Amino acid sequence: MTTDVITEEVIRARIDGIMREMQAAVMRTGFSTIIRESHDFSAGITDKKGATVGQHAALLQHRGAYPDCVRGILEFYSIEEMRDGDCFLASHPYYSGSPHPNDMVVVSPVVFEDEVVAFCSSMGHKSDIGGQSPGSRNALARDIFGEGLIIAPVLFQREREPVPEVAQFLIANSRTPDLVIGDLNAQAGAMYSIGAKRIKELMATFGKAVVLDAFEKTAYRTETRVKGAISQWHDGIFEAEGFVDDIVNRNEPVRIHVAVQKKNDRVVIDFSGSDDQSLGPINVRPPFIHGMAHFALIAMIDPTIPGNSGVENSIEWVFREGSIVNPTFPAPTGFYSMTIPVVEDVLFEAISQLAGKPIVAHNAPPSMVVFGSTALNKGRKYVQYELLRSGNGAYEGGDGWTGTAHSASGGSKFTSIEIIESEFNIEVTKFRIIPDSGGAGLYRGGNGLVREYRVHEESRYAGGNPRNLLPPQGVSGGHSGTAGGVVINPGTTREEIYTGLISNVLVREGDIVQALTSGAGGVGDPKLRPQKAVINDLRNGYITDAAAINTYGLDPKIANEVTNIDGKR
Repeated sequence: MTTDVITEEVIRARIDGIMREMQAAVMRTGFSTIIRESHDFSAGITDKKGATVGQHAALLQHRGAYPDCVRGILEFYSIEEMRDGDCFLASHPYYSGSPHPNDMVVVSPVVFEDEVVAFCSSMGHKSDIGGQSPGSRNALARDIFGEGLIIAPVLFQREREPVPEVAQFLIANSRTPDLVIGDLNAQAGAMYSIGAKRIKELMATFGKAVVLDAFEKTAYRTETRVKGAISQWHDGIFEAEGFVDDIVNRNEPVRIHVAVQKKNDRVVIDFSGSDDQSLGPINVRPPFIHGMAHFALIAMIDPTIPGNSGVENSIEWVFREGSIVNPTFPAPTGFYSMTIPVVEDVLFEAISQLAGKPIVAHNAPPSMVVFGSTALNKGRKYVQYELLRSGNGAYEGGDGWTGTAHSASGGSKFTSIEIIESEFNIEVTKFRIIPDSGGAGLYRGGNGLVREYRVHEESRYAGGNPRNLLPPQGVSGGHSGTAGGVVINPGTTREEIYTGLISNVLVREGDIVQALTSGAGGVGDPKLRPQKAVINDLRNGYITDAAAINTYGLDPKIANEVTNIDGKR
């Protein structure tokens, strides 16, 4: 079968539209704020062997997950036993592409003319899967068994009908079973009623053989396009490293190192120089690292490149088993999302040099906020989960953005204050930029943020910041960003200050909790920053007069004039 390129492109565009429609349907029908407000989920389509046909996600590291999700299902179930309307479920980090047990993936086979021709999948974070701490974030976990419910691939729905036993064990292992089941049904429904239905319509229009051939040819054209761009890059090896605080030995940083080599028209990405896996839950499995590399390559070449298997086929990988980026079972992974930003930083730092692009400083990692109500006889129990975006690193040519997070999760959203206060027994009392938190430089790093809460019933808190020992690094003379943290009852005799990642911390009715995110790294000597830019930063609250004068070299008289004028407005 030979498909002409115009038909291939029409089919590729239809697949892109199907993915976006699946994504929108999950968002609109999801039960939890994690799905409908934070957008901590994605959707993807693979062929029947698991090769990515297309993927759409707010969280770009998900690009690498779906092949392993499908292959994990195929380890336990054969293609021949799958029926139209079936849906499979998994969350096991070592038997799927799920990075930690909270991220559950549903996988629906697409059956056309009595043959499985593709899979539609959706991965999304779940509010609570049991375990020691509400929200199932357990900083004390020393294996994945301490992180709550783990699901090896199982049949979740048979011909669109729920499998009762699966629903029963989900209900029995969550503090928020209605949200977990509701979100999974939203995911499964969109994969079948939109994803599978649209693909079958596509095959009815163009023919099964034509569509399957287009899947292969589009991936080949993507691979050719990526390799063609790589072949124009510099020869050689470029290395980068970054650090995350160990969650067990809290005074020890864990090194993440990458060496990226151009080899003809391919790149070899080698993480074997990274430190050993942690005893605690900051380890990252390879599928999400693959996704980060896909993101980096597309960003360096052309953002219009389709997110299919052709990108992965352009990369050779080297991992060392037992390292923090390739841990061995049963190493815990619950706080992997605090480590993956460092993976992004080192990939962009190394690949940007290989591609001859402007160098990028390190981004500030995101923070999370998890409140789980524990008070007795206080009505509905809940788990409030938020993603707090922080600042992007500056690049050689521009400042970093504030409040957009590291780029990989920049598509996820802040939960609005109105939603928080209407759904949870929490009051948001402050939400603002932290002055001087972005790394100073000729180009300034993005600032961190503080969000402050008043708690109206006894709860347990999890969250924190993973880069305190060595905060997000500046480059080319730029300063590093500041560290983040958590402060309970600031400025009182009951003040508690936490650095690093924490979980299951008791907060009482009336307590104030401050969550502070990191600032990102800067680029270049801050003394070279134009005076106009320094004045604008001062006026906008990104920096204080002390930093304007002492770090950036602004004349004290000018700084005082700016402060006095703005203070009178």
